[in-house]
Amino acid sequence: MFTHKPTWGTVFQVPATMTGDDLLHLPIDGGKNELYDGELVREEMTAPGQSDVCHRLGFELGLWARNAGYSKRVLQNALFDLTQPGATSRTILAPDLAIWPSSAPPPWNHIPQVIPLLAIEVVSDSQTLTELGIKAQVYRNAGVPEVWVIDHASRVVEFWTATGMTTFTASDDLTSVQLPGFRLAVATLLDG
Repeated sequence: MFTHKPTWGTVFQVPATMTGDDLLHLPIDGGKNELYDGELVREEMTAPGQSDVCHRLGFELGLWARNAGYSKRVLQNALFDLTQPGATSRTILAPDLAIWPSSAPPPWNHIPQVIPLLAIEVVSDSQTLTELGIKAQVYRNAGVPEVWVIDHASRVVEFWTATGMTTFTASDDLTSVQLPGFRLAVATLLDG
């Protein structure tokens, strides 16, 4: 398994018994808390530009889902317990956007141990494309079929799948095997 020290946020040591449900009880102050291999990773609050890209993509995915009769849901900053069977420490990540893998509604009061169909991360000013590329590999190692990493600064979207990584530029359209019929120009995603 691919392991490393997380670099996409500030790392804190926490008790080995910390769970996803414990994350739900941490103070809500605009930041995002995740567990990676038993360590608390604290990401900064979302910047307006990052929020704009997330909202725009979430809106487009929601429209596509409704019009396509797609029964899956689009979630924003939802925690997923991606801990591998037999692991001694927990990995619980919250992609900026994710596609819920079931037609059943997601839970309200606990962190599910399910794999999203798609995890999407948007690079913030305090992160690099390389850091979130490493995080994309963590998602893939956990079994997420497809991961998108969106970088407004370099104007690219990286698609991570079982066959490797593909880069889309501002002149390309985003399409996905996970989302039949979905199409969005990268330039529209980045610039509105």
